[in-house]
Amino acid sequence: MVNEFGIVPMYAIRGATYWPSVLMGVDDKTGTISPGKYADIIAVKGDVLRYISLLQNVDIIIKHGTQYK
Repeated sequence: MVNEFGIVPMYAIRGATYWPSVLMGVDDKTGTISPGKYADIIAVKGDVLRYISLLQNVDIIIKHGTQYK
C-alpha cells in the first residue's frame, strides 16, 4: 500500500492493526500497545516509518508474552 498507492507508512500500519480491532469491536482489548491490552509484537532493526520494507524481515516475534524468534 505504501509503495503502490503512496499511503503514509503509519496509516498502513494502523490499517493492519488498530482499525481491524475497531471493526471487530475488540479495540478495548487489542489493536494498540497500551497498558492492560493484549499485544503480539514484532520488532525490526530500523525505522519502519522511513523504510517500510523493513517489515518484510522481522527480527523478533513475541506472542502472548513468549518470544518465538
